[in-house]
Amino acid sequence: MGNDGMQTWLCLSGGNALGAFHAGAWKAIQDAALNVTRISGASIGAIVAAVIAGNPPDRRVESLDRFLNDIAQSALSGSGRRRLVTGTLLFGNPALFSPSVPGLAEILPGVPPDRAVFHRRATRRLIEEYVDFDLLNAGGIEVTVTATDVETGTVAAFRNTVEPLTVDHLMASSALPVLFPPVTLNGRHFMDAGLAENLPLRTLLDRDDDALILACDLYSAAGPLRQTMDGIADRAQELAFGCQSRRAIAACDLTGRRFHHVILSDPEDDFSGKSFDYSQASLRRRSKLGHMLMAQALESIIAEPPT
Repeated sequence: MGNDGMQTWLCLSGGNALGAFHAGAWKAIQDAALNVTRISGASIGAIVAAVIAGNPPDRRVESLDRFLNDIAQSALSGSGRRRLVTGTLLFGNPALFSPSVPGLAEILPGVPPDRAVFHRRATRRLIEEYVDFDLLNAGGIEVTVTATDVETGTVAAFRNTVEPLTVDHLMASSALPVLFPPVTLNGRHFMDAGLAENLPLRTLLDRDDDALILACDLYSAAGPLRQTMDGIADRAQELAFGCQSRRAIAACDLTGRRFHHVILSDPEDDFSGKSFDYSQASLRRRSKLGHMLMAQALESIIAEPPT
């Protein structure tokens, strides 16, 4: 596609392990030599945004690939993935989160309360390994990280050109209750951005610059009726987040904007635990899909007649 000088703004949604899609999408964007100047991210989208902006351009794809490799778990296909997800939700993913103490045991008499099933010390270490926060906050790419304020229910947006972003901002954006504990920033308490706004498009529309806006979404509002309880639960999850994205897009004034919505579509991800399926095969497949679908979107953009 080439860099014709037009800015590209990128919006990355949340979805835990589905976020491997974003890594592949970024590879297609980099292959096309687009001039990405702004990224907004929610949950795993925020972490991916930080890895991109927190690495030199020639190391971004490699860093994302290594990040995915580090969080990958071994599993067989088919039912093996479901067993892996069950194990992850019970015992964690050592590269990201491990059982908290007392954790689930708080339901027993005499056991003190806990705020989450898992602690995320490993996630913190991993982010610190893959993100150069000095580089991130230098502002080569403007990065906006969103999180949900626990007490007001509003979406907070933290931008590296306004205040330095830290690992705590990324932890707050991806603090999915009750699995992970809330995070306190500046005296306020935050949980996962996806609770209120999983596709943080609104934060990119505060300027009228001429830009190509690419929104990468991990859940589809459109899809067939499933025939099993697990399939219906998966469809309900897709509807919850996919319809949220539709409302977010509908609420934005995109008149005159070059906007493209690229949505993860994976027929092999047809079970309700897919967002916690960190199997290596699934992460690789989602990354390849991200590259393919974003590359196709960029080809269609090239073919569009000028406005």
